[in-house]
Amino acid sequence: MTKSYSRAKNFKSVAITASILVAIIAASPLLLTMNEGKVQGQEAAPGSVLKLARASIPIDIPLAKGYENGNEIFFIATDASDEKIAQQATKLLGFKVNFAPLLSQTPESALSQAYAFTNGVPGKGPFGFQIPILSAKPGDAGYSPLLQINTVKWKDNSTAKELKSVQEIMAAEKNGSLTINKTGIVVNHPAIKWHDGQMKIRDDKNITDDSKYGPAQVLKIDTNKMVVTMVAHRGFGPDGKTIYYIVADATPEMPATMMGVTSVPFDEKLVGSAVAVDLFQFKNGINGTGPMGFQAGIGAANPTDKNYSPMWKISFNEWKDPSKARILQTVNDVVTMQKSGMITITPAMGGKHVVNCPFFDESTIVEHMSKT
Repeated sequence: MTKSYSRAKNFKSVAITASILVAIIAASPLLLTMNEGKVQGQEAAPGSVLKLARASIPIDIPLAKGYENGNEIFFIATDASDEKIAQQATKLLGFKVNFAPLLSQTPESALSQAYAFTNGVPGKGPFGFQIPILSAKPGDAGYSPLLQINTVKWKDNSTAKELKSVQEIMAAEKNGSLTINKTGIVVNHPAIKWHDGQMKIRDDKNITDDSKYGPAQVLKIDTNKMVVTMVAHRGFGPDGKTIYYIVADATPEMPATMMGVTSVPFDEKLVGSAVAVDLFQFKNGINGTGPMGFQAGIGAANPTDKNYSPMWKISFNEWKDPSKARILQTVNDVVTMQKSGMITITPAMGGKHVVNCPFFDESTIVEHMSKT
């Protein structure tokens, strides 16, 4: 009886040990992801890696078309300060356009102008008539992706004709053929392709969780199918919720070039206004998919929040002791670490670094994931 009991006890001990080993082996991929091959059980050291699943996703965004100084210009519609316009654009394009009321507070000096026709020549414009006319393109001194909407109405439809430049609109207004109504509506319409130019195209089009952030954000521009394929990056909202964002333009020129996006000096005019919302990026700590090679950034607003804006004022988070770095997911995490003295927060590029990064929820990104 004693020998049988001893054998049973030993067998039970072996079985428990085997179960523990199985559990450790099953968990090992996660441990290796966080520690990149370091000894299991040790605290993550500098150089540890945070690998978010689906960190970068290629998405197809519908293109819209307008005229600029007589030439075609192609752009995307991502945000609008008016909820009705945002809903209308969403329905027209089949892609979620964010309602971003803060955009209505954009300083007038930071705006370009868009002219949308409410009657006249039928076409594919937002109101069912000719395509809109924009006042500037990238590279022009007056270019901004943020456009103030002006509605244009022909006094007599029988005299309506297609116009292709602001100069033609002004001439028609002067001779009494049409009227222009300047609205308070502001939209975010980053230009993708224009006369003699376009956004930089990425050479490596195989997007994975390990893809580098730069050197470009566009994979393909198809003006026949009216689609642009861009890289959507995964990050955190203020509450730790997953968000995805695209990068369209930035200021100053150096970081814009690094990310492979349009340099827009007008973006700097948003500094100090409510339109530029805080976005925290990391300069050191846990290696990851952020723009500087560390963990993903944290924005101060989700795309459905009242304080959301696609225009972000960048601040750099830096760990005083990188060996104590850990994953931060919320704005409260950032504030707590700053108060404890573990991180410093510095306005990027002397407080003048503003990036146009429209945010989208995960469902929008999944729905429009590129199939090519």
